[in-house]
Amino acid sequence: MVLAAEPLDEIRAPTPAALSLGEPVEVLVHDATRLAWNVTVPLTTERQTHYSFELELEVPANLVGVVDLWSALESYARLDDAVGIAQTSGEAFRRSVATISSKLARARDGFVRHCALIQSSATVEENHAGALRLWLAAMSAELANARSAHLEKAAEHDERRLADEFLSIQLWAMLTDCARSLLELRRTLDERGQPGVALLDEVEATLAGGLKDEIAYRWKAEFVLAEPVNTLQLERFLSRMRWLKKHFEHVCFLDIETYQVAHRLGGWFSALAAMLAYLWFVLVQIAVASRPSATGSGVVVLALATALAYVSRDRLKELGRNWLAGRVQRMFAQRVTRYRMPRRERQRGSVVVAARESFSQSGAERLDPSEPGSGAAHDVTLFRFMHRGVLTPPTSRAVTSAAQVRLMYRLDLSWLFPRLHDAVRGFASIDEHTGGIAIVDVPRNYELPIRVSVERPEGAEKLLWTLIVNKNGLVRVAEGEAAARGALVPHPARGHSS
Repeated sequence: MVLAAEPLDEIRAPTPAALSLGEPVEVLVHDATRLAWNVTVPLTTERQTHYSFELELEVPANLVGVVDLWSALESYARLDDAVGIAQTSGEAFRRSVATISSKLARARDGFVRHCALIQSSATVEENHAGALRLWLAAMSAELANARSAHLEKAAEHDERRLADEFLSIQLWAMLTDCARSLLELRRTLDERGQPGVALLDEVEATLAGGLKDEIAYRWKAEFVLAEPVNTLQLERFLSRMRWLKKHFEHVCFLDIETYQVAHRLGGWFSALAAMLAYLWFVLVQIAVASRPSATGSGVVVLALATALAYVSRDRLKELGRNWLAGRVQRMFAQRVTRYRMPRRERQRGSVVVAARESFSQSGAERLDPSEPGSGAAHDVTLFRFMHRGVLTPPTSRAVTSAAQVRLMYRLDLSWLFPRLHDAVRGFASIDEHTGGIAIVDVPRNYELPIRVSVERPEGAEKLLWTLIVNKNGLVRVAEGEAAARGALVPHPARGHSS
Protein backbone atom coordinates (compact mmCIF):
# COMPACT_ATOMS: atom_id res chain seq x y z
CA MET A 1 0.00 0.00 0.00
CA VAL A 2 1.03 3.62 -0.32
CA LEU A 3 2.85 5.30 2.54
CA ALA A 4 -0.18 6.94 4.13
CA ALA A 5 -0.51 9.48 6.86
CA GLU A 6 -1.68 8.52 10.33
CA PRO A 7 -4.97 9.87 11.74
CA LEU A 8 -4.81 13.61 12.23
CA ASP A 9 -4.81 13.41 16.02
CA GLU A 10 -1.83 11.04 16.01
CA ILE A 11 0.24 12.17 13.03
CA ARG A 12 3.71 10.72 12.90
CA ALA A 13 6.28 11.07 10.15
CA PRO A 14 9.16 8.64 9.66
CA THR A 15 12.71 9.35 10.62
CA PRO A 16 15.08 9.81 7.66
CA ALA A 17 16.34 6.23 8.02
CA ALA A 18 12.77 4.93 7.64
CA LEU A 19 12.41 6.06 4.02
CA SER A 20 12.43 2.65 2.35
CA LEU A 21 12.38 1.63 -1.28
CA GLY A 22 8.60 1.53 -1.23
CA GLU A 23 5.57 -0.52 -0.31
CA PRO A 24 4.54 -3.62 -2.31
CA VAL A 25 1.72 -1.70 -4.01
CA GLU A 26 1.31 2.01 -4.66
CA VAL A 27 -1.71 3.66 -6.30
CA LEU A 28 -1.34 7.35 -7.05
CA VAL A 29 -2.16 10.16 -9.44
CA HIS A 30 0.65 10.48 -11.99
CA ASP A 31 -0.66 13.69 -13.58
CA ALA A 32 -3.97 15.39 -14.38
CA THR A 33 -5.17 12.60 -16.69
CA ARG A 34 -3.29 9.41 -15.76
CA LEU A 35 -3.80 7.01 -12.89
CA ALA A 36 -0.63 5.16 -11.85
CA TRP A 37 -0.02 1.99 -9.91
CA ASN A 38 3.31 0.42 -9.02
CA VAL A 39 3.94 -3.13 -7.84
CA THR A 40 7.31 -4.22 -6.46
CA VAL A 41 8.57 -7.80 -6.37
CA PRO A 42 11.74 -8.48 -4.35
CA LEU A 43 14.65 -10.27 -5.96
CA THR A 44 15.46 -13.44 -4.05
CA THR A 45 18.01 -16.20 -4.29
CA GLU A 46 15.36 -18.51 -5.68
CA ARG A 47 15.60 -19.40 -9.34
CA GLN A 48 12.08 -18.16 -10.03
CA THR A 49 9.43 -16.23 -8.11
CA HIS A 50 5.75 -16.55 -9.02
CA TYR A 51 3.46 -13.63 -8.21
CA SER A 52 0.23 -12.02 -9.41
CA PHE A 53 -1.83 -8.91 -8.85
CA GLU A 54 -5.20 -7.57 -9.95
CA LEU A 55 -6.50 -3.99 -10.02
CA GLU A 56 -10.17 -3.11 -10.42
CA LEU A 57 -11.45 0.40 -11.09
CA GLU A 58 -15.18 1.06 -10.69
CA VAL A 59 -16.81 3.82 -12.78
CA PRO A 60 -20.53 4.69 -13.04
CA ALA A 61 -21.85 3.22 -16.27
CA ASN A 62 -23.22 6.55 -17.53
CA LEU A 63 -19.68 8.03 -17.47
CA VAL A 64 -18.13 5.34 -19.68
CA GLY A 65 -17.85 5.79 -23.42
CA VAL A 66 -15.88 3.87 -26.03
CA VAL A 67 -12.53 2.95 -24.47
CA ASP A 68 -9.55 1.17 -26.03
CA LEU A 69 -8.00 -0.11 -22.81
CA TRP A 70 -4.68 -1.35 -24.15
CA SER A 71 -4.05 1.90 -26.04
CA ALA A 72 -4.73 3.88 -22.86
CA LEU A 73 -2.28 1.79 -20.81
CA GLU A 74 1.47 2.36 -20.53
CA SER A 75 3.71 -0.13 -18.75
CA TYR A 76 7.34 -0.06 -17.61
CA ALA A 77 9.64 -2.06 -15.37
CA ARG A 78 12.81 -1.02 -13.59
CA LEU A 79 15.39 -2.36 -11.18
CA ASP A 80 15.71 -0.74 -7.75
CA ASP A 81 19.06 -1.03 -6.03
CA ALA A 82 19.66 -1.46 -2.31
CA VAL A 83 21.48 1.69 -1.24
CA GLY A 84 24.54 0.99 0.89
CA ILE A 85 25.88 -2.00 -1.06
CA ALA A 86 29.26 -1.45 -2.65
CA GLN A 87 28.79 -0.55 -6.29
CA THR A 88 30.70 -2.65 -8.80
CA SER A 89 29.97 -0.66 -11.97
CA GLY A 90 28.96 2.73 -13.28
CA GLU A 91 25.49 1.48 -14.15
CA ALA A 92 24.93 0.12 -10.64
CA PHE A 93 25.99 3.49 -9.22
CA ARG A 94 23.53 5.36 -11.45
CA ARG A 95 20.72 2.98 -10.46
CA SER A 96 21.44 3.58 -6.79
CA VAL A 97 21.37 7.35 -7.36
CA ALA A 98 17.97 6.97 -9.02
CA THR A 99 16.83 4.97 -5.97
CA ILE A 100 17.85 7.83 -3.66
CA SER A 101 15.82 10.17 -5.87
CA SER A 102 12.82 7.85 -5.45
CA LYS A 103 13.19 8.00 -1.66
CA LEU A 104 13.23 11.80 -1.82
CA ALA A 105 10.03 11.63 -3.87
CA ARG A 106 8.41 9.48 -1.19
CA ALA A 107 9.06 12.18 1.42
CA ARG A 108 7.61 14.77 -0.98
CA ASP A 109 4.50 12.62 -1.48
CA GLY A 110 4.12 12.25 2.28
CA PHE A 111 4.22 16.03 2.73
CA VAL A 112 1.61 16.56 0.01
CA ARG A 113 -0.69 13.89 1.49
CA HIS A 114 -0.44 15.47 4.93
CA CYS A 115 -1.46 18.82 3.44
CA ALA A 116 -4.49 17.18 1.84
CA LEU A 117 -5.45 15.56 5.15
CA ILE A 118 -5.12 18.82 7.07
CA GLN A 119 -7.46 20.47 4.56
CA SER A 120 -10.18 18.08 5.68
CA SER A 121 -9.54 18.82 9.36
CA ALA A 122 -11.40 21.40 11.45
CA THR A 123 -8.18 23.00 12.70
CA VAL A 124 -4.40 22.80 12.46
CA GLU A 125 -2.84 21.30 15.58
CA GLU A 126 0.79 21.73 16.54
CA ASN A 127 1.55 18.07 15.88
CA HIS A 128 0.05 18.45 12.39
CA ALA A 129 2.51 21.20 11.52
CA GLY A 130 5.28 19.21 13.20
CA ALA A 131 4.60 16.27 10.90
CA LEU A 132 5.06 18.50 7.86
CA ARG A 133 8.40 19.71 9.22
CA LEU A 134 9.47 16.12 9.80
CA TRP A 135 8.81 15.25 6.16
CA LEU A 136 11.02 18.18 5.11
CA ALA A 137 13.71 17.12 7.57
CA ALA A 138 13.59 13.55 6.25
CA MET A 139 14.07 14.84 2.71
CA SER A 140 17.06 17.02 3.62
CA ALA A 141 18.65 14.33 5.80
CA GLU A 142 18.37 11.74 3.02
CA LEU A 143 20.25 14.01 0.62
CA ALA A 144 22.87 14.92 3.22
CA ASN A 145 23.48 11.24 3.95
CA ALA A 146 23.85 10.51 0.23
CA ARG A 147 26.39 13.31 -0.19
CA SER A 148 28.46 12.31 2.82
CA ALA A 149 28.56 8.58 2.15
CA HIS A 150 27.04 7.20 -1.02
CA LEU A 151 28.32 9.62 -3.66
CA GLU A 152 31.90 8.96 -2.58
CA LYS A 153 31.57 5.46 -4.05
CA ALA A 154 31.54 6.81 -7.60
CA ALA A 155 34.53 5.57 -9.58
CA GLU A 156 34.84 8.82 -11.55
CA HIS A 157 34.85 12.38 -10.30
CA ASP A 158 32.66 13.61 -13.19
CA GLU A 159 30.04 10.96 -12.43
CA ARG A 160 30.01 11.92 -8.76
CA ARG A 161 29.53 15.58 -9.67
CA LEU A 162 26.67 14.76 -12.05
CA ALA A 163 25.01 12.66 -9.34
CA ASP A 164 25.31 15.50 -6.84
CA GLU A 165 23.80 17.96 -9.32
CA PHE A 166 20.97 15.56 -10.19
CA LEU A 167 19.98 15.00 -6.55
CA SER A 168 20.24 18.72 -5.87
CA ILE A 169 17.91 19.62 -8.71
CA GLN A 170 15.53 16.84 -7.67
CA LEU A 171 15.40 18.25 -4.14
CA TRP A 172 14.75 21.72 -5.55
CA ALA A 173 11.86 20.43 -7.65
CA MET A 174 10.38 18.51 -4.72
CA LEU A 175 10.63 21.49 -2.38
CA THR A 176 8.76 23.43 -5.06
CA ASP A 177 5.96 20.84 -5.01
CA CYS A 178 5.84 21.05 -1.22
CA ALA A 179 5.66 24.84 -1.37
CA ARG A 180 2.78 24.69 -3.84
CA SER A 181 0.84 22.31 -1.60
CA LEU A 182 1.53 24.48 1.46
CA LEU A 183 0.34 27.64 -0.31
CA GLU A 184 -2.83 25.87 -1.42
CA LEU A 185 -3.42 24.67 2.16
CA ARG A 186 -2.97 28.21 3.55
CA ARG A 187 -5.31 29.64 0.94
CA THR A 188 -7.98 27.07 1.77
CA LEU A 189 -7.72 27.67 5.52
CA ASP A 190 -7.80 31.45 5.04
CA GLU A 191 -10.97 31.21 2.95
CA ARG A 192 -12.64 29.08 5.61
CA GLY A 193 -11.43 31.24 8.47
CA GLN A 194 -10.11 28.16 10.28
CA PRO A 195 -7.77 28.63 13.26
CA GLY A 196 -4.21 27.38 13.31
CA VAL A 197 -2.95 29.06 10.14
CA ALA A 198 -0.17 30.72 12.12
CA LEU A 199 1.34 27.29 12.83
CA LEU A 200 2.00 26.92 9.12
CA ASP A 201 4.40 29.88 9.30
CA GLU A 202 6.92 27.60 11.00
CA VAL A 203 6.51 25.03 8.24
CA GLU A 204 6.98 27.70 5.59
CA ALA A 205 10.08 29.00 7.39
CA THR A 206 11.54 25.48 7.47
CA LEU A 207 10.80 25.01 3.78
CA ALA A 208 12.28 28.41 2.89
CA GLY A 209 15.39 27.64 4.94
CA GLY A 210 15.91 24.35 3.14
CA LEU A 211 15.47 26.03 -0.23
CA LYS A 212 17.94 28.80 0.62
CA ASP A 213 20.53 26.28 1.81
CA GLU A 214 20.20 24.24 -1.38
CA ILE A 215 20.47 27.30 -3.64
CA ALA A 216 23.57 28.40 -1.69
CA TYR A 217 25.04 24.91 -2.12
CA ARG A 218 24.44 25.09 -5.86
CA TRP A 219 26.19 28.49 -6.02
CA LYS A 220 29.18 27.06 -4.12
CA ALA A 221 29.33 23.94 -6.31
CA GLU A 222 28.92 26.05 -9.48
CA PHE A 223 25.87 24.11 -10.65
CA VAL A 224 23.50 25.50 -13.26
CA LEU A 225 21.13 28.13 -11.87
CA ALA A 226 18.40 30.30 -13.36
CA GLU A 227 16.92 33.67 -12.49
CA PRO A 228 13.14 33.51 -11.85
CA VAL A 229 12.47 36.31 -14.36
CA ASN A 230 14.70 34.97 -17.14
CA THR A 231 12.57 32.70 -19.33
CA LEU A 232 15.50 31.56 -21.49
CA GLN A 233 17.55 30.53 -18.47
CA LEU A 234 14.58 28.67 -17.01
CA GLU A 235 14.10 26.75 -20.26
CA ARG A 236 17.77 25.77 -20.27
CA PHE A 237 17.50 24.81 -16.62
CA LEU A 238 14.56 22.50 -17.35
CA SER A 239 16.45 21.01 -20.29
CA ARG A 240 19.40 20.29 -18.00
CA MET A 241 17.04 18.72 -15.49
CA ARG A 242 15.55 16.38 -18.11
CA TRP A 243 18.99 15.36 -19.35
CA LEU A 244 20.23 14.51 -15.85
CA LYS A 245 17.10 12.49 -15.10
CA LYS A 246 17.49 10.50 -18.31
CA HIS A 247 21.19 9.95 -17.62
CA PHE A 248 20.58 8.36 -14.22
CA GLU A 249 17.27 6.63 -14.74
CA HIS A 250 17.55 5.09 -18.20
CA VAL A 251 19.84 2.31 -16.90
CA CYS A 252 17.14 1.27 -14.44
CA PHE A 253 14.49 0.46 -17.01
CA LEU A 254 14.15 -2.93 -18.60
CA ASP A 255 13.42 -3.50 -22.28
CA ILE A 256 9.83 -4.50 -22.91
CA GLU A 257 8.41 -6.98 -25.43
CA THR A 258 4.66 -7.43 -25.78
CA TYR A 259 2.25 -9.09 -28.17
CA GLN A 260 -1.49 -9.65 -28.21
CA VAL A 261 -2.33 -13.35 -28.10
CA ALA A 262 -5.24 -12.93 -30.51
CA HIS A 263 -3.02 -11.09 -33.02
CA ARG A 264 -0.18 -13.61 -32.76
CA LEU A 265 -2.50 -16.59 -33.25
CA GLY A 266 -4.96 -14.81 -35.52
CA GLY A 267 -3.76 -16.63 -38.63
CA TRP A 268 -4.23 -20.04 -37.01
CA PHE A 269 -7.67 -19.05 -35.73
CA SER A 270 -8.69 -17.95 -39.24
CA ALA A 271 -7.39 -21.13 -40.81
CA LEU A 272 -9.20 -23.39 -38.34
CA ALA A 273 -12.42 -21.41 -38.65
CA ALA A 274 -12.19 -21.56 -42.48
CA MET A 275 -11.75 -25.35 -42.33
CA LEU A 276 -14.84 -25.71 -40.14
CA ALA A 277 -16.88 -23.41 -42.38
CA TYR A 278 -15.80 -25.30 -45.51
CA LEU A 279 -16.62 -28.62 -43.82
CA TRP A 280 -20.12 -27.30 -43.09
CA PHE A 281 -20.49 -26.30 -46.74
CA VAL A 282 -19.41 -29.76 -47.99
CA LEU A 283 -21.65 -31.61 -45.54
CA VAL A 284 -24.70 -29.62 -46.64
CA GLN A 285 -23.98 -30.35 -50.28
CA ILE A 286 -23.54 -34.08 -49.62
CA ALA A 287 -26.72 -34.25 -47.50
CA VAL A 288 -28.84 -32.56 -50.18
CA ALA A 289 -27.32 -34.50 -53.09
CA SER A 290 -27.86 -37.86 -51.38
CA ARG A 291 -31.64 -37.45 -51.04
CA PRO A 292 -33.57 -38.81 -54.07
CA SER A 293 -36.23 -36.45 -55.37
CA ALA A 294 -37.83 -35.29 -58.55
CA THR A 295 -35.48 -33.75 -61.02
CA GLY A 296 -37.01 -30.28 -60.90
CA SER A 297 -37.47 -29.96 -57.17
CA GLY A 298 -34.12 -31.59 -56.45
CA VAL A 299 -32.25 -29.03 -58.51
CA VAL A 300 -34.06 -26.16 -56.74
CA VAL A 301 -33.41 -27.58 -53.25
CA LEU A 302 -29.77 -28.25 -54.09
CA ALA A 303 -29.34 -24.73 -55.42
CA LEU A 304 -30.98 -23.15 -52.36
CA ALA A 305 -28.99 -25.29 -49.90
CA THR A 306 -25.75 -24.54 -51.74
CA ALA A 307 -26.50 -20.80 -51.71
CA LEU A 308 -27.33 -20.79 -47.97
CA ALA A 309 -24.23 -22.78 -47.11
CA TYR A 310 -22.05 -20.48 -49.23
CA VAL A 311 -23.53 -17.32 -47.70
CA SER A 312 -23.20 -18.63 -44.13
CA ARG A 313 -19.63 -19.82 -44.65
CA ASP A 314 -18.02 -16.41 -44.18
CA ARG A 315 -20.25 -15.64 -41.21
CA LEU A 316 -19.39 -18.97 -39.60
CA LYS A 317 -15.70 -18.33 -40.23
CA GLU A 318 -15.89 -14.93 -38.48
CA LEU A 319 -17.87 -16.32 -35.54
CA GLY A 320 -15.52 -19.26 -35.18
CA ARG A 321 -12.41 -17.07 -35.22
CA ASN A 322 -13.84 -14.73 -32.56
CA TRP A 323 -14.98 -17.66 -30.41
CA LEU A 324 -11.58 -19.32 -30.56
CA ALA A 325 -9.78 -16.05 -29.77
CA GLY A 326 -12.07 -15.39 -26.80
CA ARG A 327 -11.62 -18.89 -25.40
CA VAL A 328 -7.84 -18.71 -25.65
CA GLN A 329 -7.75 -15.26 -24.01
CA ARG A 330 -9.95 -16.40 -21.12
CA MET A 331 -7.92 -19.55 -20.58
CA PHE A 332 -4.48 -18.01 -21.16
CA ALA A 333 -4.28 -14.19 -21.38
CA GLN A 334 -4.94 -11.28 -23.70
CA ARG A 335 -1.32 -10.12 -23.77
CA VAL A 336 2.08 -11.66 -23.14
CA THR A 337 4.73 -9.30 -21.76
CA ARG A 338 8.43 -9.88 -21.23
CA TYR A 339 10.89 -7.51 -19.57
CA ARG A 340 14.54 -8.04 -20.46
CA MET A 341 17.82 -6.60 -19.33
CA PRO A 342 18.84 -3.68 -21.58
CA ARG A 343 20.23 -4.66 -24.98
CA ARG A 344 24.00 -4.84 -25.28
CA GLU A 345 25.09 -3.90 -28.77
CA ARG A 346 23.11 -6.39 -30.89
CA GLN A 347 22.45 -8.97 -28.20
CA ARG A 348 19.17 -9.09 -26.33
CA GLY A 349 19.34 -9.22 -22.57
CA SER A 350 18.07 -12.09 -20.46
CA VAL A 351 14.38 -12.23 -19.49
CA VAL A 352 13.78 -10.89 -15.97
CA VAL A 353 9.96 -10.91 -15.94
CA ALA A 354 7.63 -13.03 -18.07
CA ALA A 355 3.94 -12.26 -17.53
CA ARG A 356 0.46 -12.90 -18.87
CA GLU A 357 -1.88 -9.91 -18.69
CA SER A 358 -5.56 -9.29 -19.30
CA PHE A 359 -7.59 -6.08 -19.27
CA SER A 360 -11.35 -6.53 -19.24
CA GLN A 361 -14.42 -4.30 -19.05
CA SER A 362 -17.61 -5.68 -17.52
CA GLY A 363 -20.89 -4.47 -16.09
CA ALA A 364 -22.27 -4.82 -12.57
CA GLU A 365 -24.81 -3.28 -10.24
CA ARG A 366 -23.87 -1.57 -7.02
CA LEU A 367 -26.17 -1.15 -4.02
CA ASP A 368 -26.87 2.52 -3.34
CA PRO A 369 -25.30 3.45 0.05
CA SER A 370 -27.61 6.47 0.38
CA GLU A 371 -30.63 4.13 0.68
CA PRO A 372 -29.51 1.27 2.94
CA GLY A 373 -31.87 -1.65 3.12
CA SER A 374 -33.97 -0.53 0.17
CA GLY A 375 -32.21 -2.75 -2.37
CA ALA A 376 -31.80 0.22 -4.76
CA ALA A 377 -28.88 -0.20 -7.13
CA HIS A 378 -27.24 1.58 -10.03
CA ASP A 379 -25.16 0.31 -12.94
CA VAL A 380 -21.37 0.51 -12.83
CA THR A 381 -18.58 -0.55 -15.17
CA LEU A 382 -15.62 -2.49 -13.80
CA PHE A 383 -12.23 -2.15 -15.46
CA ARG A 384 -10.14 -5.11 -14.29
CA PHE A 385 -6.42 -5.46 -15.02
CA MET A 386 -4.84 -8.85 -14.19
CA HIS A 387 -1.15 -9.70 -14.22
CA ARG A 388 0.42 -13.10 -13.53
CA GLY A 389 4.16 -13.21 -13.76
CA VAL A 390 7.35 -15.15 -13.13
CA LEU A 391 10.43 -13.26 -11.94
CA THR A 392 13.87 -14.65 -12.79
CA PRO A 393 16.76 -12.85 -11.05
CA PRO A 394 19.35 -11.46 -13.47
CA THR A 395 22.74 -13.13 -13.31
CA SER A 396 24.87 -10.24 -14.55
CA ARG A 397 27.45 -8.99 -12.03
CA ALA A 398 26.45 -5.45 -12.94
CA VAL A 399 23.06 -5.88 -11.25
CA THR A 400 24.01 -7.86 -8.13
CA SER A 401 23.02 -4.86 -5.99
CA ALA A 402 19.44 -4.83 -7.32
CA ALA A 403 16.95 -5.41 -4.49
CA GLN A 404 13.65 -5.54 -6.35
CA VAL A 405 11.83 -5.12 -9.64
CA ARG A 406 9.27 -2.34 -9.83
CA LEU A 407 6.41 -2.71 -12.34
CA MET A 408 4.84 0.63 -13.25
CA TYR A 409 1.58 1.29 -15.07
CA ARG A 410 -0.08 4.49 -16.30
CA LEU A 411 -3.74 4.45 -17.37
CA ASP A 412 -5.04 7.43 -19.37
CA LEU A 413 -8.51 8.46 -18.14
CA SER A 414 -8.95 11.55 -20.32
CA TRP A 415 -12.04 9.95 -21.92
CA LEU A 416 -13.81 10.30 -18.56
CA PHE A 417 -13.68 14.07 -18.00
CA PRO A 418 -15.96 15.31 -20.83
CA ARG A 419 -18.83 13.35 -19.24
CA LEU A 420 -18.48 14.97 -15.80
CA HIS A 421 -20.29 18.04 -14.49
CA ASP A 422 -18.48 21.32 -13.82
CA ALA A 423 -15.63 21.10 -11.34
CA VAL A 424 -17.27 23.48 -8.83
CA ARG A 425 -20.79 24.37 -7.74
CA GLY A 426 -21.48 27.81 -6.32
CA PHE A 427 -23.72 28.58 -3.33
CA ALA A 428 -24.85 32.04 -2.26
CA SER A 429 -24.46 33.09 1.37
CA ILE A 430 -24.45 36.24 3.47
CA ASP A 431 -21.06 37.70 4.35
CA GLU A 432 -20.88 38.14 8.14
CA HIS A 433 -18.64 41.20 7.90
CA THR A 434 -20.22 43.20 5.06
CA GLY A 435 -23.77 41.85 5.11
CA GLY A 436 -23.59 41.42 1.35
CA ILE A 437 -23.93 38.34 -0.79
CA ALA A 438 -20.93 36.05 -1.17
CA ILE A 439 -20.63 33.10 -3.53
CA VAL A 440 -18.88 30.06 -2.15
CA ASP A 441 -17.55 27.60 -4.73
CA VAL A 442 -17.66 23.98 -3.58
CA PRO A 443 -15.65 21.32 -5.47
CA ARG A 444 -17.83 18.81 -7.26
CA ASN A 445 -15.77 15.65 -6.97
CA TYR A 446 -16.51 12.06 -7.91
CA GLU A 447 -15.27 9.06 -5.92
CA LEU A 448 -14.21 6.01 -7.94
CA PRO A 449 -13.35 2.91 -5.88
CA ILE A 450 -10.16 1.00 -6.61
CA ARG A 451 -9.55 -2.54 -5.37
CA VAL A 452 -6.19 -4.28 -5.55
CA SER A 453 -5.26 -7.85 -4.65
CA VAL A 454 -1.66 -9.06 -4.63
CA GLU A 455 -0.16 -12.51 -4.23
CA ARG A 456 3.58 -12.83 -3.60
CA PRO A 457 5.76 -15.41 -1.83
CA GLU A 458 5.46 -13.26 1.32
CA GLY A 459 1.67 -13.69 1.29
CA ALA A 460 -1.56 -12.31 -0.18
CA GLU A 461 -3.06 -8.89 0.43
CA LYS A 462 -6.23 -7.02 -0.55
CA LEU A 463 -6.26 -3.22 -0.53
CA LEU A 464 -8.79 -0.45 -1.12
CA TRP A 465 -8.34 3.08 -2.42
CA THR A 466 -10.61 5.84 -3.69
CA LEU A 467 -9.75 7.91 -6.75
CA ILE A 468 -11.04 11.50 -6.47
CA VAL A 469 -11.73 13.14 -9.85
CA ASN A 470 -13.54 16.19 -11.19
CA LYS A 471 -14.03 17.99 -14.48
CA ASN A 472 -10.49 19.41 -14.37
CA GLY A 473 -8.82 16.02 -14.01
CA LEU A 474 -7.58 13.61 -11.36
CA VAL A 475 -7.33 15.16 -7.90
CA ARG A 476 -5.81 12.56 -5.57
CA VAL A 477 -5.93 8.97 -4.38
CA ALA A 478 -7.16 8.43 -0.83
CA GLU A 479 -7.03 5.38 1.38
CA GLY A 480 -10.28 3.73 0.48
CA GLU A 481 -13.09 3.96 2.97
CA ALA A 482 -15.40 4.97 0.13
CA ALA A 483 -14.38 1.89 -1.81
CA ALA A 484 -16.30 -0.32 0.62
CA ARG A 485 -19.46 1.74 1.05
CA GLY A 486 -21.62 -0.31 -1.27
CA ALA A 487 -21.76 -3.95 -2.22
CA LEU A 488 -21.46 -5.10 -5.80
CA VAL A 489 -24.14 -7.21 -7.41
CA PRO A 490 -22.60 -9.22 -10.30
CA HIS A 491 -24.19 -8.69 -13.70
CA PRO A 492 -22.28 -11.15 -15.91
CA ALA A 493 -24.68 -10.85 -18.82
CA ARG A 494 -23.32 -7.39 -19.59
CA GLY A 495 -19.65 -8.27 -19.37
CA HIS A 496 -17.19 -8.16 -22.21
CA SER A 497 -13.45 -7.96 -22.72
CA SER A 498 -11.34 -5.40 -24.46
